[in-house]
Amino acid sequence: MLWLTWRQHRMQVLVTTALLAAIGVTLLINGLGAADFAARNTQAAIDCASAPGTDACAVYTGGMMEWMWSVGEIFGWLPLLAPALIGAFWGAPLLGREFERGTHQLAWTQSVSRSRWLAAKVGGLGFLVTLGGLALGGAVSAWLAVFDSAEFPVNFLSQSWFRLVGIVPAAWWLFAFVLGVAMGAAFRRTVPAMALTLAICAGLFFGLRTVQPMYANPQLAVQTTVVNDVVPDDVLTLNLYWIDRNGSVLTGPDMDLALARPCGTDPTAAKYDECSFKQGYRQVTVFQPADRFWRFQWTETGILLIAAAVVGGVTVRRALRPRI
Repeated sequence: MLWLTWRQHRMQVLVTTALLAAIGVTLLINGLGAADFAARNTQAAIDCASAPGTDACAVYTGGMMEWMWSVGEIFGWLPLLAPALIGAFWGAPLLGREFERGTHQLAWTQSVSRSRWLAAKVGGLGFLVTLGGLALGGAVSAWLAVFDSAEFPVNFLSQSWFRLVGIVPAAWWLFAFVLGVAMGAAFRRTVPAMALTLAICAGLFFGLRTVQPMYANPQLAVQTTVVNDVVPDDVLTLNLYWIDRNGSVLTGPDMDLALARPCGTDPTAAKYDECSFKQGYRQVTVFQPADRFWRFQWTETGILLIAAAVVGGVTVRRALRPRI
């Protein structure tokens, strides 16, 4: 069965492997270039730690940002596209094509039982899909580690990177694959199964993006002076607002009206924020700290694995049940 699985699905395996290799090479070349830039600007990085506002620090952070986003923008939609394509081109045809062509009637009447056929196909390909997701997460994590430093912290909780690093890519790839198999078993047609797999993946992706900041209760930080940096750069900021002396939340227009007489009407003026604090107003930041990264990773992984188990169980039951 393993040899048959390889013969039937080697194109998907080879194409996916080639794409992962291309991504790895791209990240390696870019990471080496960024590391060389950082090595040639060591003093500028030191200046960023002691005096963030200097021109040398601005050159350093600007250069690192340029190196990062020259690749990061290319991979902007990869967290959604990669699992969606895995589900559509790995998962959906697995059973959908067998039912569509009627070849399941031959394959499942041989010496290999339905359960063994499903275990070899779904289990074997699901294992490869999971390895592919782990490879992607490991490659992107290693690439971002080149940039991550006290002078240039990387926000791993941000929407840009969270589903490209760690174990979440593997969970997404596996879920999308199982979902595609389920759609193929349900519709018994390849193209409708592929289309619905893409749609469900997109819907769930944007749904989890929305609820991800709430995987844990956020923390609050209150800023009382201009120089008081209450949160690090690598946190996931959820909200930012002002309160008065009594703790009442102020809307933007209310804040502007309250400060118009003592502080002026130009929020970009250098003394505006300083004047705001002197008037007794405080700025509140709602955020998720960076040390919750793995908690969030395991939370989203758990959600996807539970969903995959439920969908996979229904699929196996449907596939093993003879159709009357």
